[in-house]
Amino acid sequence: MSTLLVQATASVPHPYPLIRGGGLFLLCVGLGFLLGWIVQSRWVPFAIGGGVAGFVASGLSALLPSLGSTSFVQIAGLVGSFVLEMGLIYLVVSRYQKQPEAERDDRQLILRILFVVGLHFLTMGLAHGPLMTLLGALTSLNALIGLYVTRRAPVRVLGAGDAVLKLGFGAWMLLAYPAVTFA
Repeated sequence: MSTLLVQATASVPHPYPLIRGGGLFLLCVGLGFLLGWIVQSRWVPFAIGGGVAGFVASGLSALLPSLGSTSFVQIAGLVGSFVLEMGLIYLVVSRYQKQPEAERDDRQLILRILFVVGLHFLTMGLAHGPLMTLLGALTSLNALIGLYVTRRAPVRVLGAGDAVLKLGFGAWMLLAYPAVTFA
């Protein structure tokens, strides 16, 4: 009986067929960032390496058995989320660079970038589903707590928390790929 149920549900397309690729991306980025927070002298190479590995792994996820066809809205949500992220990061960094050097606060810059990344996960939910949107809400909240609630919390702790969230949601999305929807 359970075999029939598995076969029947396997033929139903997943509402978010890109979910596993998103999970792979999050695992790579999360690991790169976590290693960067642990070995801060190598933060940039770990962050870039995690991002590049994430994009490659996400693309290679197309080799996994298909979960269904991707819709125009899902592709638009994915592309739009990256455009939004790049634009907002540009604004955050530009604003930071316009400040007098004595007033620049690297902690604020990092937390604002983490907030922007969280925002882009909200819109990426169109492509990867509600788990990505929930991750966006949690990572944005983490950054906001650091910006406005606990200004004494070390950015390293907040950054590591952000990375652990990415790792957890990435594993969940890749391994379980639950078919949850917004409805």
